[in-house]
Amino acid sequence: MSMIFGVPIAVLSGQLLLGLINGAFYALLSLGLAVIFGLLKIINFAHGAFYMLGALCTVVLFNSLGINYWVA
Repeated sequence: MSMIFGVPIAVLSGQLLLGLINGAFYALLSLGLAVIFGLLKIINFAHGAFYMLGALCTVVLFNSLGINYWVA
């Protein structure tokens, strides 16, 4: 079994993928805020509210109804 820094490659690649996914979500969220503020000169926090609403719906569908994580 090959390892990098004492961590198996499968675990390391999974962590890197999760980091890229989270980074993409944060970039999309911040770009939306930057565009709205740049065009309207109004700070709009609805992007964060919709992001959290989507996360809540995913958790409810995943935990309560047993739907697959990626489908939820």
